[in-house]
Amino acid sequence: MTSIADELGSVLDVIRQPVWAVDADHTVRYANPAAAEALGYDHPSDLVGTDGRPSGLPGADRRPSGLSGARGGPAPGSGEPETAVRAGTLSGRGTLTRADGSLLPVEWTLVPLSRPGGDDALYVLLPLGEPARAGHALRNGEPPYALLAHRQVERERRYARTLQHAVQERLVRTLLGLSLARQELGAAPARALDLLHDVVRDTEEALAGVREVTDALSPGALRAGGLPAALAALAGRCPVPMTVSGSLAGRLPPLVESHLYLLVAEAVERAVENGGAGRVRVTADLGTSLVVTVVDDGAPPTGEADLAALAALTERAASLGGTLDVRHTPGAGTTVTASVPL
Repeated sequence: MTSIADELGSVLDVIRQPVWAVDADHTVRYANPAAAEALGYDHPSDLVGTDGRPSGLPGADRRPSGLSGARGGPAPGSGEPETAVRAGTLSGRGTLTRADGSLLPVEWTLVPLSRPGGDDALYVLLPLGEPARAGHALRNGEPPYALLAHRQVERERRYARTLQHAVQERLVRTLLGLSLARQELGAAPARALDLLHDVVRDTEEALAGVREVTDALSPGALRAGGLPAALAALAGRCPVPMTVSGSLAGRLPPLVESHLYLLVAEAVERAVENGGAGRVRVTADLGTSLVVTVVDDGAPPTGEADLAALAALTERAASLGGTLDVRHTPGAGTTVTASVPL
């Protein structure tokens, strides 16, 4: 009989969301690279053989009691179950232990797998990140557009969360079902297999589209790891070489993180698409204020598109009570500096 790795590895490995397959005892039998990365392991195989159940938060046992649809017990004093059954699955919140012993809060969904030979299941995990400080409060006298900007960022965060944890999860389950169905068909007519192959391809493209929109609205790296993690992920997607450095290492208020990430992303996009930059350098330094600098080697911002982009960046910095400075040095490039009081 083929293993879960043989059956599902090609699907799980391309999913950015942490996922692992477990047996009836909740022992991890297969994990994807995103799971290893989220928990600080060098390779997914390091997770094989470990207990795949998310542990409960302090004071509550949030582990599901099995793969058959049982509910978990309520948290003390909450009056509500910590796990919920929906569409044949279990879901809830808990924590996972990283390789260094620290805890990663997650939302989890336990999906039973219909396959011969056992009660296997799949944990689909959504890292929630470290607890952040309270949100950036509006100051007296701030202009109305600042409030509107904050509300828009909050909406985008909610939309991204829905896409990542609901829409993407359903697409992942669809891919897994299609993969299993293709194996069950065996020697089916070639036309049927070709149609199934086309459906798998279209579903993979839809999943890629969901990821792209999610990253544009509010990247998972931003929600899970804060601004440093999000900027590192942005560098990985940048079409030109991009480096990230600076003294900022911890979490910031959610609104500050969201606005500054979008500011950097928009500045990088302007530099590459409008300025023809071939290289970008981003620094984020935390002192009495947070200073974020985007340096590119492209042409000076002079066209209408450039001016509109810089006006939007200025408003985004101002919504946080900060300032934006733009300077261009002939032969060297453009430097965009945002300074935000914390």
